[in-house]
Amino acid sequence: MKQMRNILYLAAIIIITTFTARASNNMISTTVPLLAKYVLFLPQYVIGILAAISSAASFITTIFINARLNSKQRRDLFIISSLIYAITIPLYAFSNTLFLWVLSILTGASLGLIMPNIITAASLLEDRKLRERIIALYTLTLSLSLIVGPAIESYLLKFLNLREVFIYFSIFGFILFIASFYLEFPEEKHYKGKAKVWNNQGFRAAIFNILIYNIPFAIITTFIGIYEKETFNISLSEVTLVYSLFFSVSFSTRLFLFLKPPERIVLQMFMTAILTGLGLILIYIAKDFSLFLVGMALLGVPHGSAYPLSVMTIGRSFKIEERNVANSNYFSVMMIIGILVPIISGYIISDLGFGFIFLLLIIFVFIFLILLLGAVRSQEFKNIMENNLS
Repeated sequence: MKQMRNILYLAAIIIITTFTARASNNMISTTVPLLAKYVLFLPQYVIGILAAISSAASFITTIFINARLNSKQRRDLFIISSLIYAITIPLYAFSNTLFLWVLSILTGASLGLIMPNIITAASLLEDRKLRERIIALYTLTLSLSLIVGPAIESYLLKFLNLREVFIYFSIFGFILFIASFYLEFPEEKHYKGKAKVWNNQGFRAAIFNILIYNIPFAIITTFIGIYEKETFNISLSEVTLVYSLFFSVSFSTRLFLFLKPPERIVLQMFMTAILTGLGLILIYIAKDFSLFLVGMALLGVPHGSAYPLSVMTIGRSFKIEERNVANSNYFSVMMIIGILVPIISGYIISDLGFGFIFLLLIIFVFIFLILLLGAVRSQEFKNIMENNLS
């Protein structure tokens, strides 16, 4: 009975912290480009750099600070970061070009100490099936926040401007700060085996799997709203509503993973890659808004599956005392993508247009699919899937 109460408590705190952090962060990452483009009149390549600098700040705090701390130190920084994050959100409403850079750095640095610890808290249970249900619940909450957040923003934009939306979303930041005191950071052996993490074939498979999707998603987050508005001439309210459609499909996928945790992870990884490629092809060839929406809906499926499959693979591939380092390294890779992709794609879009960038993404999906195939065919990976290390 006590164990059940502890599990329900863990689940409740993970739901609250995940929902508030991701709903507000997604609003920031998708609305700041619109603010920069249509209010501050910044060019595409500057918007890409702006997104990159936030990811760079997350990368630094994740890999150079969070991965090296013990449980108590991480808890203290988690609370402090949640407070900083809560304060920065409403300040976006008053930002000029220079202040926007400062806020992007502060937001990114705070998230680098928030998100990896929520992932780790969700993956510390000993029992594999129970642990993977909690991970699935965590990713399900991520998707739910990404449906509700854009839907709220779409409604608010009917009678508010882009600046005022940040003030309303600041409530999520302050709820996160209150909840941060209750997230558990159990004692664990401090582990510094970075080389062992990167040599682990399970970790490599998780990285290649997430890269297949995360590279396109980094561009979708930063530029797809601008692409929709300029290509199909839709309103800003409709732009954010498309995100709700996209994340609704993602939510449905993660709900399935929650109800039925995957046994054949490799097969679902390959399906993720195939659907990512198909979605990108449809967006690339779309001449009307309806076909574009089909492509976005298709991309919602791998968005729902890629992340939880990678986190579950890491959970199966490492002992409990190794998971903070593994999760921090995993999160840092996503941040590197968030640094490089917006900068590079911003310049490519400015010079060659959106069509070329979508074609390039299709090629990258194929390359990382080959790398994923190499990782999952290794004997080490097969042993990991058979033994399911806890």
